[in-house]
Amino acid sequence: MIAMGLKDKIFGDKGSSSCCCGTRIVGLRQINVGGRSVGIMGLDEALQDFFKKGMKPEDSTGSELVEELKKANFIADGVEEMYKIAFLAEYQRYWEARKK
Repeated sequence: MIAMGLKDKIFGDKGSSSCCCGTRIVGLRQINVGGRSVGIMGLDEALQDFFKKGMKPEDSTGSELVEELKKANFIADGVEEMYKIAFLAEYQRYWEARKK
């Protein structure tokens, strides 16, 4: 049961795909978190979803991004604020590029 949930987080939910195969692969991207390069699974998909929902890059959005991305990524206790800052910076760039 746990393995199936993890598989859905990595490969995406079968029902949400427009791919002919029924699953979509979640992307992995390196970002700078507190001066270190960290791989984050599902970041691009989360940014796209937040943008589609009309969410603006602000403090509460950063907290929501941390909570969403914790589902598929290990974020240690005590470093959430560093991840929040990094996720907000990524979302700010994403948001500005699409608002033009």
